[in-house]
Amino acid sequence: MYVSMSRLRIAPERAAALVSAFKARLGRVEEHEGFQGLEVWQSDRDAGEILMVSRWRDRECFKAYMKSEDHHESHDRIPSELQRAIKLESLEHMHTFEVVAE
Repeated sequence: MYVSMSRLRIAPERAAALVSAFKARLGRVEEHEGFQGLEVWQSDRDAGEILMVSRWRDRECFKAYMKSEDHHESHDRIPSELQRAIKLESLEHMHTFEVVAE
């Protein structure tokens, strides 16, 4: 399994707009080979801290989606003023893990 986690920072008063953008996403990622799930998490201590976690069969599937027109269209739909308000604090990829218990 390949997991990508983006830690995003936004002013707390803009967080609701970002969460709404995620809820209104195109949803085309679900059609891509190897996609296993996407969750968006918001800190209960700091409304401006948002994590986006996606799970993929492997790194190649993730990379193919990141280069796809669907990915670009999904980001193009976010209003530019909201895009400028988002800061990517970190991007982590965990690609050497296997689910061994649920």
